[in-house]
Amino acid sequence: MEIIGIDGSPRKESVTSRLLTIALEEAQREGAYTELVRLRDFDIRPCKGCASYNGRCNLEECLKQEGEGVVPLLERLIRVDGVIFGSPVYWFGPSGLMKNLIDRMTCLEHEEKLLDGKVAGLIFNYEDEGASIAIGELFLTLSDMGFLFPPYSYTYNQGKEIDPHTEAYIRQMGKNMVRLIKDTIQKKWWWIRDHLPQGP
Repeated sequence: MEIIGIDGSPRKESVTSRLLTIALEEAQREGAYTELVRLRDFDIRPCKGCASYNGRCNLEECLKQEGEGVVPLLERLIRVDGVIFGSPVYWFGPSGLMKNLIDRMTCLEHEEKLLDGKVAGLIFNYEDEGASIAIGELFLTLSDMGFLFPPYSYTYNQGKEIDPHTEAYIRQMGKNMVRLIKDTIQKKWWWIRDHLPQGP
């Protein structure tokens, strides 16, 4: 199984990166192949809202809309089993880098549910406040995209030093993600379209 951590911090040596590394190390101990992906290494242009504007929103369409920098990452998201999203809190939400990625991920769930059943975790670092709001924003969005969340699947850290309590939660997250992937791998959860009334 493969789990990637996505670092939404624009900084090279970020607390977010350190937090993600702890979770990935724990997942690796449980048998997962892991890798840390830094969003600052990708040219992720803002989403143009194709789903609302012309009703077409898929990988092919996303590539046409200045998607050269993000589509390789989107294709990677399709292949992996789990994703840990990490970001600093910027004004009660995720970083602009992370928000751009999340918006562009719409092409993976609008016409087909390509993220259905993948397992996710959330890690935020903050200086002042807003972590719970940022977590709620991503949790609601990713859940609607089809991600599954194990128990203890989110946590947050305040400041530049990693709190021991936070580290314990992060390690539990890494373990629980592997456990949930093992229990649910290859299962699909999207069924509504199969049960909708058919047109004439």
